[in-house]
Amino acid sequence: MTVHIALLRGVNAAGNRQVTADELTGLLTELGHTDVQTGPKVGDLMFTSGEQTGAELQAQIETALMDRFALRTDVYVRTAEAWRAMVAANPFPEFAAQDPGWLMVLFCKDTPDKKAMGALRAAIRGTEQARAESRQIYATYPDGIGGSKLTNSLVEKTLGTRITGRSWTAVLALEAMLGGN
Repeated sequence: MTVHIALLRGVNAAGNRQVTADELTGLLTELGHTDVQTGPKVGDLMFTSGEQTGAELQAQIETALMDRFALRTDVYVRTAEAWRAMVAANPFPEFAAQDPGWLMVLFCKDTPDKKAMGALRAAIRGTEQARAESRQIYATYPDGIGGSKLTNSLVEKTLGTRITGRSWTAVLALEAMLGGN
């Protein structure tokens, strides 16, 4: 059995059907997963599963969300081991210590290639920085996120992949939920 973290993109955002934590944990339990818990946000889930790969789990959960709630959204799944490795690989540890709310981890459906990441860095017009590591991009927003030109739309268009983001604070809260798992 493997512990996984699933991130749902845009759950309960404006324009999407509202889904409760109880509905999500119930759905994952019905799908055969165990020890299902919600994280800091309703769309953050931790659960234990058998032999399925992350890609299989993503597809399974996306299909179930559509079937049950008519909610079309992307799901990003990482194992507990991959989550801890992602935390350890943070290329901006000083920034994270100073201002963890303005360090974002952007979770990608596909691993961004070096050429696309170069194009993304060239498109940054402010003080932000972005670095890729596996299927994540670490992005700093020293002047805040609200007025930044480094938007999810720009990242998706430049990299050609879908993303969802979590603040470093949320990433660490999910890591703490893993405990000894």
